[in-house]
Amino acid sequence: MTISLYDAIIPSQLQIIAAVRALVDKAKAHCEDSGTAAEDIIGARLIEDMQPFSYQVKCCREHSLGAIEAVREGVFTPSLAAPPDSWEGLYEKLDEAKAGLEAVSVEEMDDFVGKPMEFRFKETVMPFLAEHFLFSFAQPNFYFHATTAYDLLRERGFQIGKMDFVGMPRMTKP
Repeated sequence: MTISLYDAIIPSQLQIIAAVRALVDKAKAHCEDSGTAAEDIIGARLIEDMQPFSYQVKCCREHSLGAIEAVREGVFTPSLAAPPDSWEGLYEKLDEAKAGLEAVSVEEMDDFVGKPMEFRFKETVMPFLAEHFLFSFAQPNFYFHATTAYDLLRERGFQIGKMDFVGMPRMTKP
């Protein structure tokens, strides 16, 4: 059995984007129920030198849909735009990622295979083939930021578990 580039990337990213959106729902509800200021969670960091919750959510979009957009353009340059500072801004990033990923076709992903592209940031230039960029750079970054968003909430005592990170698996029908 062969698996397409689409099958190896897009469904799992949609699954995790939905799970991260549900984490944002829980964070927002927690703030509303406990009287915690939204910025206390949106700006929360695991440790001082790490980026905040909002950045982790922003990067889920950057390393999913943003990676696909980069392959289309032939270059990925990390966004230096500030992360959202509101629940609405976080939802917008995740909803944009979902809609954009849902619009990607199997045929488009097949056409990416073997396509050269580059990662560029400041003086750093890293050449890739599209599939290597997606598997060895974008995908690990995507999961890192989704995991860090989860960990930020968990560290603050949120009653969440592994299935809150995993989201809804794609199961066969009985």
